[in-house]
Amino acid sequence: MHAQLLSALQRIADVRLVASLKDNRIGYPGVNDLRVFVPDVHLISAARQQQGGFQYATNYTELLTEVFLTLAQLRRQTAPGANVSVYCIGDLLDLWREAPGFAAGDDAAARIRDSHEDLIVAAFSRDLQTRFLLGNHDFNLYHWPAYTAWERRFYLPDATVQQPRVILVHGDIFDWIESFPTEIKQILVYLFSPNAAPNTYALGQMEALTRRAHDGRNYRQFIQAPQPLRLGTLRRPGADPVPPRWNVQTPGASPPETLKFLDAAAAETAACKTKYDLDLRLMVIGHTHFARIAVKEDAGSFFALLDCGAWIEQCAWDEDGQTVVAPNAQLGALCDNEVRLYQLAPRT
Repeated sequence: MHAQLLSALQRIADVRLVASLKDNRIGYPGVNDLRVFVPDVHLISAARQQQGGFQYATNYTELLTEVFLTLAQLRRQTAPGANVSVYCIGDLLDLWREAPGFAAGDDAAARIRDSHEDLIVAAFSRDLQTRFLLGNHDFNLYHWPAYTAWERRFYLPDATVQQPRVILVHGDIFDWIESFPTEIKQILVYLFSPNAAPNTYALGQMEALTRRAHDGRNYRQFIQAPQPLRLGTLRRPGADPVPPRWNVQTPGASPPETLKFLDAAAAETAACKTKYDLDLRLMVIGHTHFARIAVKEDAGSFFALLDCGAWIEQCAWDEDGQTVVAPNAQLGALCDNEVRLYQLAPRT
């Protein structure tokens, strides 16, 4: 189903392959089960964009709308017994830029949605049935009844008796692990235990740590990356098959910045095996705005981190002997023990 997704995307966008990894050790063998991951979008209203003097708006909102519409069409056309599922993996709405210091009764979310009506309608389409994670910039949505179904983590597969092999989290948890290591034990239980449901105490802890992590930032110049993050060498998918291993980052062979959170994510999934009898092989995150696939292999163990990038700020890559700088517009995909990352741009 990777080929179907790629073909559908190429009809609406200029597509480049950022990275790919096909490895049976991922433990997600379903050939008819496609999962698509839309990372940080960071929508704010047009009025707030101008008022706040923010350098970066969401990239290519018309293209992203087309992406959601195309995914809905792909889902409708899927053969019986096959599955296409779409996930927004956090920070769809940027409450921190829209309304710093907002209260639970603020209509910030409504202002954002009204300002991007076509995109919101496409993302929330019944045909698409998008599943949503809460990120750090929209975490406070949990206060509102309309967003109580939004999660802080998903396990995959989620519709069979097979043990989960994949976990989806926004990724801000690793900032907290680095900054507040003694204060997140309960949060780790909620995020990683398959049987733990959120309670008021755990959600309150997360909200407090999110506020502390922001520490009064105004986000006018950037959110995560003051400079375009370098993605390595990208390629245009064409007649040649997508390589089973392309632009994969590994310890000892890749720049340290491309390995961000890899050790911490591998350690937490290893702990899940002891605590919860979960053999997780792949973690899908956003948050960093740095599209990459990183792999850690130690003494027979295997772990992969799929960081899906963003639809805000910029990235850079090598192509035809030149450095290209462009707006982030990335998607991740998983099917048949294979993960891929794509960079999109409007067709020219």
